[in-house]
Amino acid sequence: MRKYLDIPLTVVVTTVLTIAMLWPLEAPPPAPEGADKLVHFIAFVALAFPLARTGRFGLIPVLIGASAFGAIIEFIQPALNRRAELSDWVADTLGVLIGIGLGLAYRRVRRHQS
Repeated sequence: MRKYLDIPLTVVVTTVLTIAMLWPLEAPPPAPEGADKLVHFIAFVALAFPLARTGRFGLIPVLIGASAFGAIIEFIQPALNRRAELSDWVADTLGVLIGIGLGLAYRRVRRHQS
């Protein structure tokens, strides 16, 4: 992934997450217990990784911005026939932390390969 792709990739992931997490549902799709938390976690790893990998915005802004995005989504969901859950936001934030960690690890590996 080139350095200049971090922002477009983050915009795409943010757009997809916004649509997926705010799309009104008649009923939640059938899934094993806790599967939605895993989906939240993986989605927010994907959200945080590109910017953490390049480091252009700093890690604290990525952490705060992505975690706040998850909180805002949870806050808006009840207005769209969705259920807000604190545990979803916790999964989002844990995903952000892991995404940042993976971005840092990627940078370290790339630096040692050069």
